[in-house]
Order: sequence, then structure tokens, then C-alpha cells
Amino acid sequence: MPVFYFDVRARGRLEADETGLELASAEAAYLEACAAIPGLTADLLRTGEHPCGYALVVADEAGRLLFEIPFHEILGRSRRV
Repeated sequence: MPVFYFDVRARGRLEADETGLELASAEAAYLEACAAIPGLTADLLRTGEHPCGYALVVADEAGRLLFEIPFHEILGRSRRV
């Protein structure tokens, strides 16, 4: 099964995911990233950080960038419901 890496980009720095996660496909990695953003946002808010400017960067085993998902894109979805 392929491994995907979920790095966090914020304010010009990248926090690398060193372990990755085995998932069935790039689509599954995208859905996993979208599902993780609300929890990561809650962690940021608890520490006094604002999620504006944060993004999850999803890469494959070869290091190729597959997706960059800004937190605000996922958080904005919940307000439309």
C-alpha cells in the first residue's frame, strides 16, 4: 500500500511528517487530510494560534506534491451547511 506524507505549512515554514500514513489511494489521502484539518485547527486554537495561513501539504512516497489544502477551504465548508 502506498505511503502519503502530511506536512503542515504555515508562515513560510514547513513542519515535515516523517512517518507518513499507508492509504489505498491519493483520493483516500485527500479525504484523510480534509478530515484532519478541524482537529488540527482545534489544537492551534487551544495554544492561541490562529489557523489562517495554515495548509496541509500531501506528498507521495517519491516526494511529489499531490495536494496543498489551506485550512480555510475546509473550515469554510462547515459555515455553508
